[in-house]
Amino acid sequence: MADWVDWHGRYEDPTSTQARRLPVVRRRIGEALDILGSSARRALSLCAGDGRDVLPELAARPHLEVECLLVEGDATLAAQAGAQAATLGVPGVTVLCADAARPETFERMLPVDLLLLCGIFGNVPLQDIRTTVAATPAMLARGGIVVWTRGLCDGVDLRPDVRRWFTEAGLDELSFEGEPELYGVGVARAGASPTPARALPERLFTFFR
Repeated sequence: MADWVDWHGRYEDPTSTQARRLPVVRRRIGEALDILGSSARRALSLCAGDGRDVLPELAARPHLEVECLLVEGDATLAAQAGAQAATLGVPGVTVLCADAARPETFERMLPVDLLLLCGIFGNVPLQDIRTTVAATPAMLARGGIVVWTRGLCDGVDLRPDVRRWFTEAGLDELSFEGEPELYGVGVARAGASPTPARALPERLFTFFR
C-alpha cells in the first residue's frame, strides 16, 4: 500500500499534480459552502488526509456553524488534521482515525450537506467508484453537495464516466474542471426532493494502491 504521508508530501512541490489540484478543490469547497450558506450544518470528508482542503475554507467562514467529520485511516495524517483544526481555530471539527470505506464509521453524521470524496477514485477499482457514486445520494441531505476528484490514472481517463455516473445517480452537475490537466475536480448537487431511503453497502471501496 502507498505511504500516504509521503504522498501528501508532494503538496510541497508546486509542480506536482496534487499541488496544482489543491487550490481548485479549495475553491470548489468554498463555493459549495457559500451556496449552502446557513443550511450547511454537516460536512463529511472521507479519506480526509490532513484536512488541508476543507479546514481553511471552514476557517474563512466563521459565521457558518458546521459540524465537520474528517475520516482518515492514517494515524499520522489524522493527527495532523486535528492539529490543523486547532491551529486554525475551526470549531465543530472531529477527526476520526478509522476506515472511511465503511459507512458504519460515519453513519451518525448522515445525511450531510457537504460530502468530500477527494483522493479516492484514483486508488480504487472501477466497480468501487460506481458503488460509491451510487451511494452518494443516500449520504446527502436535500440540496447537499458533493465535491469529488479523479485524475487520469495509468493512462485511463474515467473522468467522463464518473461525471455520467453522478448524473445517472440523480445528481445535478454544478461544475467540472479537468482537461488539459491530469486531474479532474467535479461538483454535483442532490435535488430538493427527499432521496428514497436505501441501505448503504457494507463497504464502499477498497484501496489497491
